[in-house]
Amino acid sequence: MEPFAEETAVRGYLRLMYELAIRIALVARACTGELNLSPPYAREYCYLQFRRICELVALGCLQLHGDLPAARSSAAKKEWNAERIMKLLQRNHPHSFPQSLTRTKTDGGWHLEANSKPNALTFTEFKVLYNKCGEVLHRGTIRTIETEAPIGKLDYDEVILWSHKLVDLLNEHVVARADGKGLYHISLKTDSGGPSCSVFSGFSAGAVNVATYNLEAHEGAPESDVT
Repeated sequence: MEPFAEETAVRGYLRLMYELAIRIALVARACTGELNLSPPYAREYCYLQFRRICELVALGCLQLHGDLPAARSSAAKKEWNAERIMKLLQRNHPHSFPQSLTRTKTDGGWHLEANSKPNALTFTEFKVLYNKCGEVLHRGTIRTIETEAPIGKLDYDEVILWSHKLVDLLNEHVVARADGKGLYHISLKTDSGGPSCSVFSGFSAGAVNVATYNLEAHEGAPESDVT
């Protein structure tokens, strides 16, 4: 088994986050009517994006936690179900799920505070959303079609709620490595047009090692750049 390659994992994660940011933007456009979809189909379209977003989060975490033996097993590499991927990671590293982050400029640099956004999507809500996507995107059975209720305002409001929860979690987030090895700080939008990741490691009294990776978009295609 090849050793874990941090740079390769981060580059792969940033590419997934670039796609994720596009899908979040598509949800916003569907909700504001820019995609010219009637409300029921806009709702369905949003849940399709939510499902893909959940999958991107799970696959991204699988990459960043590639130093865990369980994440490198043949079973993990074949798994496509987002909930099962995250459950596997959580069993081996209870803090493997992303955490929301607030970054504040200070006189000495930056103050980073994790889990600072009360509305940010939690791991429990992640599972609820993923299962909700399955319910919405499958047309159902003859029995459920005969008894289904019309889509109402609360159903549309729920789409907006999920969208806000995802943005609050992922716009700026951290992913903690196992065994206190460090953490990844990810920003979805930067001046380069793409996401970036700062890897914090080697913590000691008053010092920390930081490696920053940027992903730039060129004519719609992501391209990695390391600084």
